[in-house]
Amino acid sequence: MIKVYFDWNVLSQMKNGKHDELKELILNNENLLIPFSTSHINDISSSFKETSKQQEYINSDLEFISDITNEYCLFNNGKGIILDYYPPKELFEQNISDKNTFKDISIDGLLENFEDDELTKRLVKPIFDLLKSIPIEESFKQAFETPESSEVMEKMFPGLKENPTIEGFFKSFSKMNFNLNELEDYKDLRKTVQSGTGINRDQIFDTKKPFEFIQKTYDKLGFNPEQFYPEYQNAPKWFDDITNTYLKLDMHGYQEDTVNIKKGRKETFKNTTDDAFHAAFASTCNIYVINDNRSFKKTKKVFEELNINTRVFKPNEFLEFYKKFFYFDNPNLDLKIMQDLLKSDSFYDSKSEDGIFRTFYFPYFLFGFFNKIGVFYPTNTEEETSTFLSQDKPTNWFIIDKEVKRLVKRMLTYFGNDIDNEGELRDNEFNKDKWDGRKWKFESLTLRLQAINGYVQLYFDFENEKPAGNKV
Repeated sequence: MIKVYFDWNVLSQMKNGKHDELKELILNNENLLIPFSTSHINDISSSFKETSKQQEYINSDLEFISDITNEYCLFNNGKGIILDYYPPKELFEQNISDKNTFKDISIDGLLENFEDDELTKRLVKPIFDLLKSIPIEESFKQAFETPESSEVMEKMFPGLKENPTIEGFFKSFSKMNFNLNELEDYKDLRKTVQSGTGINRDQIFDTKKPFEFIQKTYDKLGFNPEQFYPEYQNAPKWFDDITNTYLKLDMHGYQEDTVNIKKGRKETFKNTTDDAFHAAFASTCNIYVINDNRSFKKTKKVFEELNINTRVFKPNEFLEFYKKFFYFDNPNLDLKIMQDLLKSDSFYDSKSEDGIFRTFYFPYFLFGFFNKIGVFYPTNTEEETSTFLSQDKPTNWFIIDKEVKRLVKRMLTYFGNDIDNEGELRDNEFNKDKWDGRKWKFESLTLRLQAINGYVQLYFDFENEKPAGNKV
């Protein structure tokens, strides 16, 4: 299976009658795994209003997500990003509940959440009262006095300069959170950053090398903005790296988003952060399909800068890519493509004392899964050459049972029963670190499907060879 992540903009357009051919292609397509994420739910909940008409519309959005994704969801479980079943409606209800609970994140606002529980209130109130008087770190105070950062700090943390305590910080942070996500303060903050650094928005907006442009600006100032990036506590480091890098582009003016709450759909900092989260979630998939031009360009630049191995397509580009390179249900064609690739000069060699490892990358997904060929030529001529199919994995890749189950089922359909009559993948059978998999025997060839150290690979073992680990 191929993991494909769709931006909500594309899914919403399909739901409302656009991209009909694409919609027909992906609905109930067993060759694709299409997850949604908590950011899709954020996109929908941003327009939530307690009216019957609005709730009916939102319910139809959530049902559409269920149909497209089969309720496979990417979310943070507190330890990392995982992919598992999570009904969109259930996630949406949790999202609205959390949104109301943490609307006011000042100390007094947080304390209100315990008003109905007298015992808990008595326990936490003394702690909160103590927090109010604790002064903030000296580095924060200095940032308000430093010419390069003072204007930005006052914009980001309104009122903190006058009340430099933990109480002042929470009040300031709550106000900042509201102003950025519900009002147009992000527009002013972005202008402050650009004017403070001397960045010309018109020059950077569509430049080919935005990160180089930004770095040169800060080099002249002798200032490193990354020292203020948050520490990685609530999400994996890679997730925050992608998010921060995306926001860095928008903050400094590259393909900057529109900020407007007066006309139509509200557009605030929240929209930009959700787009950044979409890019991070998409880095776990083979392909990311997005239609918004500004987000498309920012994501492409972020993935290039961080070497993220996920293809980024517009809807029509993905459709053409699928038609051109996705061949399914024809093992003879898969083997012919593999044979032609092995005869080509489109490979990369890496040498070691043990031999030469040759890698072929290609846009096809052979047997619906593999898009890389590895060939090892050992230095010791008495040892045999090893050839196998593997996957050029997305940077933040992980594999789930469903993908392997589909691959095993396809191989059984193509090549018949495996030699041990194991058949289809059993529940809880797959172990990505070590999985013995399946074998098929054909005269002088044995196909060996197995997983080693997280890599699911298909080995081609010939009788005149002596493959490692194969007892056949």
